[in-house]
Parts: sequence; structure tokens; C-alpha cells
Amino acid sequence: MNQLLEFSKFGVNAVRIFLYIRMQEGILVTKELLDKKDHTFIKLDNKSLEEKVGVHKSNKWDRLRCLEENGLIELKVNGMGKAPEAKILVPRLH
Repeated sequence: MNQLLEFSKFGVNAVRIFLYIRMQEGILVTKELLDKKDHTFIKLDNKSLEEKVGVHKSNKWDRLRCLEENGLIELKVNGMGKAPEAKILVPRLH
């Protein structure tokens, strides 16, 4: 809940990005590729982000920069025209 609350301070698209990252991490946990208490970098491509959580590419970068500046995520930019990767930094309380 703490993580969701922190992301909600930055608008609905920030929450959607958070949910997308957690959903992708959940898939990795299910496949036993990630411990459920860990976070990892998740690729945020335009097509998947819009299809699954409704974040349009015109809003994506604005929110990602804002979240990174406020210490909620770590962002890895893989070059011009490549999808960035993001990792959640906000701690869980439990």
C-alpha cells in the first residue's frame, strides 16, 4: 500500500506505470525468476504500456522523468528510440 500511495501523489499515469511494473514483476515471481520481495528493471515499451494499463506514449516520458526525479523509480535509458527500463525504489512497509 505504501508504494501505491507514493505513486498516487503523481497522478493516474504514475499509478498505471506502477501497476504495469508490479504486474510484470509478478509474472517473473510466478516463473520463479524473481524473489517476491525484490524489484528488477522492467522494459516499458509503448505498445504494451498502452494496451495493458492505458498510458499513451505522449504521457509516458513526462511521468517517468517525474517519478525518477522524486526517487520513486530508477530509470535505465537504452539509447535513442529504445524502450526504457524502470525499477521501483519505494520500499514496502511490510
